[in-house]
Amino acid sequence: MDDLTMDLVRLCQRNRDGSYGTRSNRKRGLSAMANELRDLGYKLPNAGSLKPKHVEALVERWLDADTTEASIRNRLTWLRWWAEKVSKPNVVSRDNATYGVAERGGAIRNRAQKLDGAKFRAIECPYIKATILLQVAFGLRREEAMKFQPQAAIRTDVIMLQASWTKGGRARTIPITTLEQRQVLEHIVRFMPGRGSLIPAQLSYVEHLKRFEYHTLKSGLRNTHGFRHAYAQQRYAALTGQACPLAGGKLWEDMTAKEREADRSARRQISAELGHGRLKITDTYLGRAFQ
Repeated sequence: MDDLTMDLVRLCQRNRDGSYGTRSNRKRGLSAMANELRDLGYKLPNAGSLKPKHVEALVERWLDADTTEASIRNRLTWLRWWAEKVSKPNVVSRDNATYGVAERGGAIRNRAQKLDGAKFRAIECPYIKATILLQVAFGLRREEAMKFQPQAAIRTDVIMLQASWTKGGRARTIPITTLEQRQVLEHIVRFMPGRGSLIPAQLSYVEHLKRFEYHTLKSGLRNTHGFRHAYAQQRYAALTGQACPLAGGKLWEDMTAKEREADRSARRQISAELGHGRLKITDTYLGRAFQ
């Protein structure tokens, strides 16, 4: 048990507000966050060291893992409790929308995000810029884009993601369907003609992840996971010929039988391209239509 985890456990023991179940879940959740922060390369000496950048890093990690909004809301509640107990309540925003998370019982929030050219150009590191371009073009998770190896992945009409790069260790292929995608791949091949990933050779994944977070936050490109949502919505439009429900398209009850069939087929395809085993997760990206 590291210093932060021990300090959080002590914090929970000193502040016994809530039922036994609430206290137990909170302690377990905060201990898990301490482990996640360590995995992300943050070595906090104690609970009082919490800063906004740590909150941002945790939320981005949860979004990147496609954690449900209900789970993220619970975790933000624990984070606010933590911040309050160390007299730093302003470290965590009171508004979940700040982090792209809908309030309980509210409509699904459209997290799709377009790449802001000016903010993108403000990033100086070519590795980080290439990673972002992959996220935009293929809907990759941040870790998948960082670990992308051009020579191993690029084929004539698809990119092939190796199991060691992906969440859950599930290899998958994503079709190359647009000129923009090919241009991104050509740019990356020119930038990296040899073997290797989009992590500089002298850095570890965790070290480069911290650089990625620093440069994207500095440039104002918060929540690059939003590019994954935009990709899913673009693919839905390409596969069905209409916008998805979350982007203003027809709801399930308004679709014809043919449109419902196209909706199901598109969701299956998009779910596979995003690397998901559950079709229901597409509701988060596309809106509730599948029944």
